[in-house]
Amino acid sequence: MFGAVTRHMAQSSSAAAGARAFSTSSARTYQSRLSQFYHNTLRDDLTILSYVPPTIRARQQAAEQARLEKAAASSAGTPPNPVRSHKQRAKKAKEPVPTAHNSPHLEKVTVHIRCREALQNKHHLLSALMALQTITGQRAEIIKASNDGASWKLRKGMPIAAKVDLSGDRMYEFVDKLVELVLPRMKEYNGLKMDSGDGSGNFSVGFDSSVIGLFPEMEMVYDQFPLVTGFTVNFKTSAVRNPSGRLLMSGFNLPFLHARKQPADTFRL
Repeated sequence: MFGAVTRHMAQSSSAAAGARAFSTSSARTYQSRLSQFYHNTLRDDLTILSYVPPTIRARQQAAEQARLEKAAASSAGTPPNPVRSHKQRAKKAKEPVPTAHNSPHLEKVTVHIRCREALQNKHHLLSALMALQTITGQRAEIIKASNDGASWKLRKGMPIAAKVDLSGDRMYEFVDKLVELVLPRMKEYNGLKMDSGDGSGNFSVGFDSSVIGLFPEMEMVYDQFPLVTGFTVNFKTSAVRNPSGRLLMSGFNLPFLHARKQPADTFRL
């Protein structure tokens, strides 16, 4: 009896040792360059750049309160609109006092590809899945249609897109690769407009099909993809307003385009 138990324990321990010997999973023991740059340099710089003295902050709050009271007084005699009475606009959260603990930071980066060719043949979506996995290093997720579209010949439940949600060190590695290797190699890209954003500090950038081949992982295998499409990158930040999010993304070297006025014609014939 004891011999059988001993043999069973020996077999289980050898099997566990073999499983550990052939395991390929390894814990990440380093921090990405962009993550180190944010935690060591950029976070303190954002705190200093967004600091507002208490006297000026109180003056701004008083001016904002006066503006709201004036708007409420002007609309006091206006009858309510029956169409918009049931639609209440969600109030935006107030921007906190900037400190080193609540500085804006990147929460998530979503890389999204919408494949229109998948409406005719769903196997075309395989190229988008493999392209996302190649440039991000993470398995992509299939997105299916949530409703029908007669003009697109779209039915509910059809696979039409793919996406990857990045966070942590993989997110910083992808952003670093995008701004340091891909954007400088683009011929015609000036940057995002200053008025871009959703009002809550989040930004989206769209690229055509020629940009995905500029990633270093795609250069060697670009010819093996039968279908190459454009992609969209969504940056989700913890900022409350667009200026704070724009300041954060500018620190990551994401360019923003300043609108320049055309020079006046001084000489007229």
